[in-house]
Amino acid sequence: MKFNSEKGQALILITFGMIALIGFTALAVDGGRAFEEKRHAQNAADTAALAGALAYQRNGNITTTAQERATSNGYDDNGTTNDVTVTVTNIAAGSGICPGDAAGKEITVDIVPNTDTTFARVLGRNTMTNAVTATSRACTFIVSDPFNGAAVAGLNPSTSSCAYDSGQSNSAHWTLKGGGIFSNGCAYSKNGGSVTLDPGECVATVGAASNFTCMQPNQTSMALSSADIAAMMPPNPCTSGGIGITPTSGQTTFTNGVYCISDLDALDKKDIVLNNATLYVTDLDFGLKFAGGGGFNGSPTISGTYTGSDTYAGYYMIIAHNPSKPCTAFNAKGVQTMQLRGNSGGTFSGTILAPSACLDIRGNGEPSGINTQIIGWMVSSNGNAEVYINYNPNPDLMTPIDPTITLEK
Repeated sequence: MKFNSEKGQALILITFGMIALIGFTALAVDGGRAFEEKRHAQNAADTAALAGALAYQRNGNITTTAQERATSNGYDDNGTTNDVTVTVTNIAAGSGICPGDAAGKEITVDIVPNTDTTFARVLGRNTMTNAVTATSRACTFIVSDPFNGAAVAGLNPSTSSCAYDSGQSNSAHWTLKGGGIFSNGCAYSKNGGSVTLDPGECVATVGAASNFTCMQPNQTSMALSSADIAAMMPPNPCTSGGIGITPTSGQTTFTNGVYCISDLDALDKKDIVLNNATLYVTDLDFGLKFAGGGGFNGSPTISGTYTGSDTYAGYYMIIAHNPSKPCTAFNAKGVQTMQLRGNSGGTFSGTILAPSACLDIRGNGEPSGINTQIIGWMVSSNGNAEVYINYNPNPDLMTPIDPTITLEK
């Protein structure tokens, strides 16, 4: 038996069922369309951001180029079906964001597409809105000096035998101008007055740093592996087919070329003078001390002045890398050790690259100093003379860093 109050209940249930079916259909159809639209918009934002970065590298208009690329993908910033915003942010030189501390730009493209619905209209939803973003980074070409301009760089990663040590003598004092210090491990100064740095210069270390007026320890992102150190080495010009010149017996003046030095100890007590030249030392075992006099003078190879000079430009001396037996102490035998000082006739410039040698910097006691960049396995001063290093990136070694474009997010 049926009651009048039950009439029409089936119709109500059918109505609610139809609304649920339409809702599921809207979710499947309109939701799927919105998902596809978002994926397409993200691809468009990515390509637009990259196009803007490329325009920057080519000295073009960043914003116009990015918008044109978005338009070609269907997002013309008409304010109805889509909105496109291009934001350009400067990257200052020296900020550490770009390789070599170069300048650059970050280009952010935001796209907000509005997708018309079909079934969701029944539920009162006429459009579905998405929002996507993409950011690219463009860094300029730069010619940079190694180790961010450090005048002295020690490559030993040890946390006990520091790659840089100011020396233990009470008279030992360093004055560094034009650059700071980098250590691939730790760096130690006998006291807070042992090393005088230019204002704004600092000591950056992968490990600990002690007793410097400016210290930036634990820079683990700057750590160099054995492979990194090996990659620093220019090709050996003294192999068969190389451009290396074999000096004559007793030669101490070297002009216009790369000279192969197989017995560095033979130059002890000599005044060595370079004129547009580079010394490439193939010797893996030496203890050059300049006992009783002698030292270095002159200038390194200048790019473009003779065949192969571009490869060795800026180097005063390159000492062969011996990764299997790097120097362990400044008085060690069977390794590469050298006292490095200018001679009585003047000073010298250009980069000294000695990635497995102990370099004992004695200087020449003159305020004019040594106009060079010192790169060794371990660097210290074991004498009593004042050490002056007036680092000048030109004509020292300069490393070209290519422009880069990356999609950040």
